[in-house]
Amino acid sequence: MKKLMVFASVLVLSSAHAAKWDKSNNPSYFNIITGGKMKFDLKQLPLSAKLQDDRFGWSETFWPSNVGGIAFRWNHPNPTPFKYKLHTKEELKKMTEQELSELSPTELYDISQADYKYTLTKKVLGTYSEKDLWWEGICHGWSQAASNYPEPDKTVVRNKDGISVPFGASDVKGLLSMHDAFNSKGIYARVGDRCAVEGKVPGEAFPEDGDVTMPEAKEANRPECADVNAGAFHVVLSNMIGVFSKGFVADVDRFNDVWNQPVIGYESEVLEEMPVTAAEIKSGIEKKVRVMTAMTYGEELEFYSPESAAEGILGFVSKEPVTGTPAQTETTRKYEYVLELDSFGNIVGGTWISEARPDMLWMKKKDEKFLNGRFPLAGLNTIYKPVTH
Repeated sequence: MKKLMVFASVLVLSSAHAAKWDKSNNPSYFNIITGGKMKFDLKQLPLSAKLQDDRFGWSETFWPSNVGGIAFRWNHPNPTPFKYKLHTKEELKKMTEQELSELSPTELYDISQADYKYTLTKKVLGTYSEKDLWWEGICHGWSQAASNYPEPDKTVVRNKDGISVPFGASDVKGLLSMHDAFNSKGIYARVGDRCAVEGKVPGEAFPEDGDVTMPEAKEANRPECADVNAGAFHVVLSNMIGVFSKGFVADVDRFNDVWNQPVIGYESEVLEEMPVTAAEIKSGIEKKVRVMTAMTYGEELEFYSPESAAEGILGFVSKEPVTGTPAQTETTRKYEYVLELDSFGNIVGGTWISEARPDMLWMKKKDEKFLNGRFPLAGLNTIYKPVTH
């Protein structure tokens, strides 16, 4: 999914109406991911934090479906999506390392497995179409993989026929993303419900979206579109990043489109205490505070183009790892909301002030071993090597 160049928080000027979280928004669902228990006491939650290991949250393309996903020859001077020739074993043996490096991640994988029938490549190409929408891809796989695995290093794998297969960092990242999108059987946690209402928060539409506006208030404030609950958001974010230093995925588009991103850090500020009504006190809310939070996540990389390079863009899909370099691309979004606290200072709910908000927060626990599933990717057990910087 494409990088959004302008971010805006549109504020609701009317007073916020507090709300405790419902069954779909219980932060304790993430206990199964952390192996510990969520903390709810606002005073015990760090107001700012980032992942301790910067090899997580790596930038990468979302592998658009309309160019063939990870079967796209992204490093080739003339990639011709869906229409390229697959090489025989005899042809491959005569190719230079540079020529091999121009093949797609799926071709490199198949060759490393001495599979000259190209099982993975053909299966991936058969999954997608040039008619797929511009934003469709495997951002759900990329964002999971970037949260589960330190960024892969480039590597060379020698297959049983003596062919040395050069994998770049993005080739392996594409394979990891495909695995986590379709093969992963990991334990799953989520807060928030999927909103299927068409529309965009002002300032968050891409040019490719056309004329997309904010939906009417009654649609925008459906329960599944008003969430994720602001209190649950704060608890999950500050626990996962600040307490447990574990990445997770945020769908940062509030409405129908799904824009999954790997969260890597945040900074929160308690702005002021808000008045509490008699009805809220009766329901167990003793205190309310207004909070501003800036959440940072790994952003998509672009496929190289001279035009983008001329604009000074560094974040391109690459044979080299990007974490710890200027090519690592990140975005920060600001959210404003009210937290509800009980008499013990525990967060029990909250309400959004900004129109911009995540739709869902979720995560799968990583598989201990790569297994074949919908796609044959067990070879990742020998291909994936984390970068050591």
